[in-house]
Amino acid sequence: MSNKALFGTAAASVLVAAAALHFSPLIAQDTASAVVDTASAVEAASWADNVTITVDMAANTFRFESDGIPSHGFAEKYLIPRNPNDQPFADKPAEFFDVVNSADYFSQSPVDTTITTRPTYVDEVTNTSLGRIGVALSGAQIFNDYENFERSVVALDDQVIHDHVAFLDECNGHTLVDGTQYHYHGIPVCITDGLEQAGEHSVMIGVLEDGFPVYGNQGAGGATVTNADLDECSGHVGVTPEFPEGIYHYHLTADEAPYMVDCYHGEIEVASMPGGGGGPDFAAAATELGITEQALRDALGTSMPPDFAAAAEALGISEDDLRAALPPPGQ
Repeated sequence: MSNKALFGTAAASVLVAAAALHFSPLIAQDTASAVVDTASAVEAASWADNVTITVDMAANTFRFESDGIPSHGFAEKYLIPRNPNDQPFADKPAEFFDVVNSADYFSQSPVDTTITTRPTYVDEVTNTSLGRIGVALSGAQIFNDYENFERSVVALDDQVIHDHVAFLDECNGHTLVDGTQYHYHGIPVCITDGLEQAGEHSVMIGVLEDGFPVYGNQGAGGATVTNADLDECSGHVGVTPEFPEGIYHYHLTADEAPYMVDCYHGEIEVASMPGGGGGPDFAAAATELGITEQALRDALGTSMPPDFAAAAEALGISEDDLRAALPPPGQ
């Protein structure tokens, strides 16, 4: 794998025709309940060359395929924690980390996911899980804020740098500890810096697994979007360049956590939520624990974070053994 420059071109410029407009509460109310077809916007987006988008008009879906390597490349070196379960990382000394050369350590991690083009807004939210929650124009993955199941360690707030080598790169991304699954934990500035214009709303930089589009932190008229402007899932309804009549959409922010999207306001089946991209390997964990995969899934349930104590009791095993078999990914 070639070691591209970190700040190479993230993607070609997106053509936008709609002006950035403020929206009224009436527009917001009407659009939240409306079903908007995103197929045209998805097809027109400036996906990187390593991304293949296939829209299925009959099924109202699109398929995203990429090699998982971000088009902007990597930093030359990264800090990789020797014990990814010993979190947080920010207070750890240099000896806690290995320094790796990305050109030698990082590898392709193919991403293949199918997402609806008719996202449906629902009042009841679903927490995003560890692992992939969406896909970005660069071909890389979007993760939520957290590094652990308990949702107590926020990756961007856990940044650490030793001898000019960082845990998270300047794109707000990195891979898992094994050099796979490059993903973002904050605004992917290597994408937004090449696309956004001063005084204008952000352009679409990706799509979440529930089908709703995701943007950087520029709102109507180029105003900076903060968490105070958004709902509990880091979204709101409004006009965007791709959707001049308005749509529910997510914004990544830079003011404070949450920086990413920690719950879906779109309809999504829990059973179909991605298990790749750093998610737990239930089959391997079940084998290690001497139980069936279905028994493990049933005990853990669908809540985020899982109730490890209750699950361990239901399975007749210790909580420590359960946590050891299902470690959080080294995000």
